Amino acid sequence: MRWKTAIVALLGLLLAAGCAAAAETEKTYVQADVVFNQEMITHHQQTIQLAEAADGRAGSSYVRELAGKLIPEERADIAMMESWLRSWNEAVPVKAAAGTGKDLPEGDGFDRAWLTALSEHLHHGVMMAETVRKSGRHGPTLELAEKIIEVQNAELKEITGRLT
Repeated sequence: MRWKTAIVALLGLLLAAGCAAAAETEKTYVQADVVFNQEMITHHQQTIQLAEAADGRAGSSYVRELAGKLIPEERADIAMMESWLRSWNEAVPVKAAAGTGKDLPEGDGFDRAWLTALSEHLHHGVMMAETVRKSGRHGPTLELAEKIIEVQNAELKEITGRLT
């Protein structure tokens, strides 16, 4: 009888260990999470380029402060997304080619053109975040998407108020 109990206990332990191992190997992300993070890294790199274009060209303190705020925020997000992609053994995008914001006018028209370009850019980022929110599975990616939606919608509202 003790042998039967021991065998049943041993089988129970093996079954539990197998279930735990299967749970550990289960992917916590899907392809939508990978694509979002890859595309958002490039999108954030473009935001940084746009913000850098304001350096020495912005006329208003609002544009200078917003540009200055965007750069460290976007860099922090990029570092986080790159770490997720690496942990999944997925490709990390190379740095985006320079050019975003270089075509904006000099002088008095810069601030309005910059805010317009940034508004369009942020709107696209919100759309990307809304897409992964519907189809993603990775908890931290979904949290980032929620943050992007919230923060960028607030920025879009403020920018719209300044453009009207």
